[in-house]
Amino acid sequence: MVIAGLAPATIDQAIACILSRHELAHQPKPNTKPARHALRGYKRRLLDDGWRQRKAPPILPEQLHAMVAALPRTVAGMRDQFILVVGWWMMARRSELVAFNDVDLRFVKEGLEVYVASSKTDQEARGTVCPLPYGQWADTCPVRVTQQWLEVLASRGARAAVLRDVDRNGHFRDRLTAQSIDLRVKAAAKTAGLDNPGSYSAHSLRAGGASAAAAGRSMLAIARHGRWVETSPVVHGYVRAADMWRDNPMRGLGV
Repeated sequence: MVIAGLAPATIDQAIACILSRHELAHQPKPNTKPARHALRGYKRRLLDDGWRQRKAPPILPEQLHAMVAALPRTVAGMRDQFILVVGWWMMARRSELVAFNDVDLRFVKEGLEVYVASSKTDQEARGTVCPLPYGQWADTCPVRVTQQWLEVLASRGARAAVLRDVDRNGHFRDRLTAQSIDLRVKAAAKTAGLDNPGSYSAHSLRAGGASAAAAGRSMLAIARHGRWVETSPVVHGYVRAADMWRDNPMRGLGV
């Protein structure tokens, strides 16, 4: 994989997949220390040559508002509004979004409870509930947007799959794929006039954790809400990025 010039993150994912497959097959886990040592050396060489890891930019609150406002008031547009708003509030993985069935969404007095049947950190599919409170604005409120979208589905007799392909006449077709979520996010970014819209992806929704970190939410609360393991380096990265400005030692020195 190194010879093929693959990105370090891709190689790291491959190692993780190998470990996961052994675990699912109840086989002894292979020793990955030599591979990870080689991967660290490979990454250092790439960094020395000027390589930088590309990350999908986070969708911040003001960008979410712009993307939603630019959507057409069509069936496809309302579906994409659900993808953007609920995906952002949940810090959702694209695989979680496309797996939703109507029975996974439950309205309660406090807001919306979303049942996630399985996720990357829940390989045994025990399931978990992600609570979403009411938002300040109707167009970006996960509760109101979900109510609106479920009404559209019900009015057309659509059951089970919440996110479906929509043809040019507004007719529902098959369940969306995970790749489709990436394409919808990119299209919304382009329509909203965001810089470099092609760099946005489904992970930009998940990176809403950056906004939570900037608002001072705890690392543990972010990890639990986004279904990360509590020691996830991703969550640590969000908090560090927020803290480097909030707690900058050079701020307010009068210079």
